[in-house]
Amino acid sequence: MEYTNEQKMAISKVLLDILSIDELVDSRETMYFETLKEKLHLTAQDHYEILQLNTLKCLNIIKIMTEEQKVEFVMMMRQMIIADRYIDPSEATSFYNICELIKINGIGLTIN
Repeated sequence: MEYTNEQKMAISKVLLDILSIDELVDSRETMYFETLKEKLHLTAQDHYEILQLNTLKCLNIIKIMTEEQKVEFVMMMRQMIIADRYIDPSEATSFYNICELIKINGIGLTIN
């Protein structure tokens, strides 16, 4: 999937927020995020800049992506949440709220 640099940064910011929402960062979540950074071709400098981004602005960037891009983002978010094999209630709430905001429905959050 192709993304603009702005979209990559926005996706990464939201995923980083998801990673730390339960205040327990598991090594499996960290490894998954590092894999995504490689997939998105993000650098260490990008990572630093991502930390400075505003989450609401990033969600607005994601909201106007194509349907296909948004579905892939939701699948990344889902994988981030289940990477540690536990779905924290705050992660689930955030997942469904974000899906509603970006108007993507029908993707469940279960550990298979």
